[in-house]
Amino acid sequence: MKPAAPPPFAALDTAGATWWADSGMLDELCAAGWLEPRRVREALAGARGAAGRAPVALVAAGATRLVLRDVRHGGALGPWLGRALAGPERPLAELAVTQQLRDAGAPVARPVFAGAWRRGCIWNGVVATELESEAQDGDRFLRRGPDPAALARALEAAGRAVRRFHDAGGSHPDLHVKNLLVREHAGACDVLVIDLDRARALARVGAGARMAQLMRLYRSLVKRDLVGVVGTHGCARFFHAYVAGDRALRRALLARLAAEQRKLRWHRLLYRSS
Repeated sequence: MKPAAPPPFAALDTAGATWWADSGMLDELCAAGWLEPRRVREALAGARGAAGRAPVALVAAGATRLVLRDVRHGGALGPWLGRALAGPERPLAELAVTQQLRDAGAPVARPVFAGAWRRGCIWNGVVATELESEAQDGDRFLRRGPDPAALARALEAAGRAVRRFHDAGGSHPDLHVKNLLVREHAGACDVLVIDLDRARALARVGAGARMAQLMRLYRSLVKRDLVGVVGTHGCARFFHAYVAGDRALRRALLARLAAEQRKLRWHRLLYRSS
């Protein structure tokens, strides 16, 4: 049974489709046709995702610009399962978790709507968030070759953002450099955590889960040959911003470093063989 839509979303059901949409934007979304599977499929048909990312399309609903993201399977089963879903629960759950974490103070994008529709015996789904103007993912930011001051600001902002995400109860199953959105403005920098497919909102994120996600982020730098751009001092800057003087948290995280380094060595072998 589909759960009830959380505030501020309204639930809508059409023939073979189910939606959760921001109540304050229903008129704009309906007028633009975004609560219709055909319209969404057309927008996503020519969209492409960067490596490791689902296809996205930039669209408008009234004066609000949106990012539409195709919901699809990743990992080893991704090439076979693609966008085939068993039901509408996955995109709806992502929207609910995103809003819950946003309400708790996590630096995440504003969710606008999510939906799923039947295609024979399977479902396809989409999640839409408000476009963060003038922002770029962490991979693109690092490959741009930021100057030392800009890099330092971004790394500190990223450390603070991931800490706020975890403190708000966020647990990200795929935290990597492309899932950090970087926006520079007037000598400052903001970072958002994005793509919360299968993320969870927990009462508490323990040190073990935090370190596993931080090291997953680090491994993404290794995999994409970006560790040299960040550098040892840059990694330390991120970590110091994350712990923010919390000595107990620092000790708890570093106690798990040896195990995570063993995991990193194994992943390095996989990267070389791929």
